[in-house]
Amino acid sequence: MATTGRRLRADGQRSYDSIVQAAGAAFAESGTHTSLDDIAVRAGVGNATLYRHFPTRDSLLVAALRQHLSDLDVITSKLMKSADPGAALQKWFFHLANHFRTWRGLPDSVAQALRDDSSPLRYACQPLQTSTELLLHRAQQVGAARADVRPGDVFAVVSALAWAADTRNDSDADLRRMIALVLAGMR
Repeated sequence: MATTGRRLRADGQRSYDSIVQAAGAAFAESGTHTSLDDIAVRAGVGNATLYRHFPTRDSLLVAALRQHLSDLDVITSKLMKSADPGAALQKWFFHLANHFRTWRGLPDSVAQALRDDSSPLRYACQPLQTSTELLLHRAQQVGAARADVRPGDVFAVVSALAWAADTRNDSDADLRRMIALVLAGMR
């Protein structure tokens, strides 16, 4: 449904859905900084239609990431029930880093959004930051992470790992190895 929270007519909903689908494909091919005009063309709508539904790039990113964010909520719920908080934190690092690797440029887009109080992407990332904080706190309680490690630092480090893995075209195994190195320093 549209970001405005109001119900769309059927043709408006089709346009909205076409734009989100086209954006996901364009972001996958060209990264998060791809041309919004190209996304409009790909979706078969005019620029005005795109901007009516999505006034900013960040609002379009949020809509295109909606399913990924929902999947991470489910993962968080499972990890919070884990009997091993240290292992749960390590798994969260991997899932969060893979989320940041969804599209080239996403770590940069998130970093910029976190500095912008008006960004819808900033608010869409809030549950990810909260999950990071909760899982880190559980790991700290059992000594699996140092007490002086801060959630914001963890979020930044995972984003940086995702950026590095993506830039170097690392495999999941390489990313897991880098996460293990970082976690060893956090213990």
